Amino acid sequence: MGIEGSREISGFCNRVGRLLSLASFIEASVPKPGNAGPTQDIPSVRYRDLLDSAMKLEGSYQEACLRGFHRKLPLMDLLYKVSSGRFALLGTAMLLLPLAYSASSLNLEGLIVRASQVIRSMGREDWKWFSDSLSIIQPSYLGRMERMDYRSGDLEFWRVLEWSATFDTVSRELMEGYRRSLRIFQLLRSNRCGSFTRTIQHAFIRLLSEEPDGLILRKWGSRTALNISLLASKIPDCPSEGELEKLNRFLISRRINPGSTADLIASGIALYELNELFNNGFRSFLQRGCDRVAQ
Repeated sequence: MGIEGSREISGFCNRVGRLLSLASFIEASVPKPGNAGPTQDIPSVRYRDLLDSAMKLEGSYQEACLRGFHRKLPLMDLLYKVSSGRFALLGTAMLLLPLAYSASSLNLEGLIVRASQVIRSMGREDWKWFSDSLSIIQPSYLGRMERMDYRSGDLEFWRVLEWSATFDTVSRELMEGYRRSLRIFQLLRSNRCGSFTRTIQHAFIRLLSEEPDGLILRKWGSRTALNISLLASKIPDCPSEGELEKLNRFLISRRINPGSTADLIASGIALYELNELFNNGFRSFLQRGCDRVAQ
């Protein structure tokens, strides 16, 4: 590959990194019930920590994109590089790193297919880096798992995801080919509520109403998670600020955070942004370069 090709790939991956980081900025900045945002921090996370984590991840997404061109794993060392006690986007990073790696696809369908293949290829080295990251981040909802403790050693990352999918929303999304993220992407494309912000809020409420939030389930149990979904199901499409604020006050007063649903919203926004990238100026570069890169 010549110098020009390397520069094109680098420029493309820089753009991918910015867009995926932007997805988290957008998700965090849209007020959503129970989540940290511009007008509220919550006990488990500050709005500032969300923005700081998104900024740090930009470089990891860029590097993941470059590795994707050269078919090089692992990926989870890129999470380890940004891990700290205040890192606040663990679930989002798990969802977006495979997308960054697969960004050299020609379209959204190819992106999802390749990301799913990459996830199934993540083995013991990825698990080592991921478990080391968890030891630093120390998410309060993990604790000690019954059969697969995250401090255990010789495990394959994708097998842990497969097992975790029975109770963890993010793991389930990774193992099921970004099914929910694609639905959010379609809602965002429809602009059903007349603005990007209001449609994100609509997508958040619909997703929360249809599937109990994984973080709520793990911290407060299935009954609480189901009750929150029931409350969300009573909120109409394109909810008003008053309807959102009522649910927000209920969740905040009980220290309940639908964090897994927020991760899925960020993933849906990421698909929206990458689709815009594919359709507005970068398709021709990828078509020119894909054969050279695959060699």
